[in-house]
Amino acid sequence: MEEQNNTPVDRLKRIDKLLDEYEVKIGLEEFSEEKTIPEVNKYLNMSREQIEKLDIEECAEAAILLGGFSFHLQRCYNREVARVNWATNTLKKIISGREQQYSGSWDSQFHQAVKEDKYTDGIFQIKNYAQQRADRLTFLATSVKSVCDLFVNLQRAKAMK
Repeated sequence: MEEQNNTPVDRLKRIDKLLDEYEVKIGLEEFSEEKTIPEVNKYLNMSREQIEKLDIEECAEAAILLGGFSFHLQRCYNREVARVNWATNTLKKIISGREQQYSGSWDSQFHQAVKEDKYTDGIFQIKNYAQQRADRLTFLATSVKSVCDLFVNLQRAKAMK
């Protein structure tokens, strides 16, 4: 094993901390996964009739909130993809060569080598969980950005009247 005194979760936390520090250094706000903006749900769940009744300022407010939320969702997705990539690369490095001692397809050999010890299995569990989270977030940022654009276009249309 690479780092015998560290669990896979400990290693992931260190990587996350380093990447969080990098994001702050490039000017992003410190990341918090728990970001609730009640107005976002209001705007995402409005009926067409409710949307059409909004005035120019309300459309602008909706666009700003949804744009920020879209950015937050994209950042959440990027974090999960980074975790998947870290776990995938770590597993490849740890298992390299070991999988050949097992029989079956390459996929079967890989999984047998992963199950060989708790450490590699822990990394594999992190990879699976991060991939599941990333899968849940896929296209959400783009979808919210599309709703944001709808409010911008509505604002422009109302301004032209």
